[in-house]
Amino acid sequence: MKELLEKIINIGLGVFAISKEKVEKFVNELAEKGEISKNEVQEMVNKIMEKGEEQKKELNDYIAKQVENILNKMNLATKSEVISEERIREIIREELSKIHNQ
Repeated sequence: MKELLEKIINIGLGVFAISKEKVEKFVNELAEKGEISKNEVQEMVNKIMEKGEEQKKELNDYIAKQVENILNKMNLATKSEVISEERIREIIREELSKIHNQ
């Protein structure tokens, strides 16, 4: 059963969605059945939760990269590339000033 738990830890997506309470309940049930020792309970809970956090970060990074790729393919201007309304007004004032000074 310990091998099964190790497989569960390493299965990938989904572990991060499990609450700590559910993980603790599951691991405690394994300890009660004698599948793992009582001493291993907290270590196993921590290991599962750490793996979940790693997977959450990996998924967030993957999603961010995919969104960035899609936006690049759409050829949209980024926020830093868009000229603000105030800057547009300044440019118009400068151009009007040049015209009036000629």
